[in-house]
Amino acid sequence: MILTKEPVFQEFHIEGVQHITPANALKALHNEEAIMIDVREEPECSLESITSPGVLYYPMSGIVAQLSNIPREKPIIIMCNAGVRSTRVVNFFNHNGFINAVNLDGGIIAWKGLGLPTQHGL
Repeated sequence: MILTKEPVFQEFHIEGVQHITPANALKALHNEEAIMIDVREEPECSLESITSPGVLYYPMSGIVAQLSNIPREKPIIIMCNAGVRSTRVVNFFNHNGFINAVNLDGGIIAWKGLGLPTQHGL
C-alpha cells in the first residue's frame, strides 16, 4: 500500500496519522491487502456507501465497543465523509495498539470525486 504522511485531498491532519488516497485504497481492497472501516453514522451510510468487498460498518459513536471485533492482522483503512472523523479514529487507534490503521484521504467525498464506485445505502 502506498501511504503518505500528509493528506492530499483534505486539510485536516493530526501528526503521526498516515493517509491513503482513494485510488490506492481501492487497489488495496481489491487485492485484499486491507480492510476498510466506515465510521460514518447510519443516516450518512443510508445515502451511499463504498461497494468494495472488505468494507465494515462501525459508526464512530460506537467504535470503542467494537475494538475487540476489529482484526489487527491486516492494514485498516478508516473512512468517513471528508476525512476529519476518520483521521481522529486513526489517531485513537494508533494510541490503542493498532499499528496498521490509515485514513482514507478526503473520505467518500474524494472517493466520489474521482469517480470510484459507490452504491445507494449500506
